[in-house]
Amino acid sequence: MLLSAIYLIDGLPFLKKIVESTFLFSYVLKPALWVCLALIVLYFAKVKPVGKLRFKSYLNSLAFVCAVSYILLMIMGGFLDGFGKSPYSFTPFAIIMNVILVGSTLGGQELARAYLINNLSAKRPFLIISIVSLFFTFINITTAQLLQFKSLSEVAKLAGQNIFPLFSENLLTSYFAYLGGPVTALIYKGTLQAYQWFCPILPNLGWMSKTFLGTFVPFISLIIVQNLYLYESREVKRHSRDKESTLGWILTSVAAVVIVWFAVGLFPIYPQVIATGSMEPLIKPGDVVLAKKIKGQEAKLGDIIHFRHLENKIYIVHRVVDVKTEKGKGQLFQTQGDNNSSADSKLVEPQQIKGKVIQVIPKIGWPTLYLRSEGDPNTDNVEI
Repeated sequence: MLLSAIYLIDGLPFLKKIVESTFLFSYVLKPALWVCLALIVLYFAKVKPVGKLRFKSYLNSLAFVCAVSYILLMIMGGFLDGFGKSPYSFTPFAIIMNVILVGSTLGGQELARAYLINNLSAKRPFLIISIVSLFFTFINITTAQLLQFKSLSEVAKLAGQNIFPLFSENLLTSYFAYLGGPVTALIYKGTLQAYQWFCPILPNLGWMSKTFLGTFVPFISLIIVQNLYLYESREVKRHSRDKESTLGWILTSVAAVVIVWFAVGLFPIYPQVIATGSMEPLIKPGDVVLAKKIKGQEAKLGDIIHFRHLENKIYIVHRVVDVKTEKGKGQLFQTQGDNNSSADSKLVEPQQIKGKVIQVIPKIGWPTLYLRSEGDPNTDNVEI
């Protein structure tokens, strides 16, 4: 209840207006709330991790190694995607304020996490770890982030960039809290947060890299940590079923990430929801078409292509009704919707073409049309 209250306070805009100062809200009120939560847990609750006391330093070392390995992999990703300047200030005063903010948040969260897991996980530890991890995932995503998306692709990117990586990271953190208590979880999460907040140069990872590294690295680390601990504590046989549960987590996360990548077009075949009736009766509004990525020059007469209209900045699915050659421009494509009265006024250049429709799946795109909050597209010069 206290964690939920802090999340709601952080997300309520009218409270920020009452405080009238972003500095007071972020660097005084929020740290005070997290410190109060930490003190309540320390005073009223007893946190007894499952891991044996003699393995405490071993678990702490594993947590630090996992965090450093994750950071090194992100740096390697930076060599592919590039680096950028940190968005945080590095003046002495700013560093002190950020230490207060990050330190209080981490302390409150990890003490609460360890308390919840180790007091509720007696019978079904991995179920409780999963639920607590999911809870901490969403309290670390602002309400503004959850409400800002306007299309299916933005939802997918939010899941790929934020929700999946956060859940994966929280799952490993929760497992550390389960075995070693709040200190072990703090070592892992604190090392990552220290790098993100206090390193002046950070990897400028694309969302695809963020999704891959953020989701799979913590899961792989979880498997390694679990096996190392069980081997070290000679509990491999007793926990064989728990291993199967962890394998289930991995398979689920892999499937989820693959679905997200497919939805936003990272594979050779990608989906597209149809919003208009220009291709009826073959393709109706609410249908989903599967398109195969092609080079523009590969399009042929009669193909249904998915292309971007240069003037209107929208994507269109129409049929190629003629192929023309213009001097200086090469091959151009005349398109028309099957249900339209005339051909599109602008010829399509090869670089505008994204893919060719290969399959139509009826009606499954209706939920997307209902959720869409964008205004009507600009349809000048083309019937869609």
